[in-house]
Amino acid sequence: MMEASATERRTSALTTDSREDVRRECDKLGELVVQARLESDHFGTGKAFAWEWLLEQYYRRRREGESEERERTERTLKAARAAAAGAQSAARWTMVAALSAAAAVVVSLAKYW
Repeated sequence: MMEASATERRTSALTTDSREDVRRECDKLGELVVQARLESDHFGTGKAFAWEWLLEQYYRRRREGESEERERTERTLKAARAAAAGAQSAARWTMVAALSAAAAVVVSLAKYW
């Protein structure tokens, strides 16, 4: 009974070590090379770990893409708000200028009466 548990411990330790070895190798190789080597059975028993690594890379890229898209949207909204505020300000100044012109006309007409 002790032998079985010792064997199990060795197997799980070996699996953990294999996983870390495969992860390190994948980190060094990069995604395209890992994909090519998976197709050629380069990883052998570590194949599942290599697939797991590729999947993690895919989801990491996807999260980063969503984050970048969110930031781009926020920047666009900020720019739109600034443009709207600028347009409002311009409209106010146009109204002030029109009122000032009207007042000037009234003042000059008052001088002639």
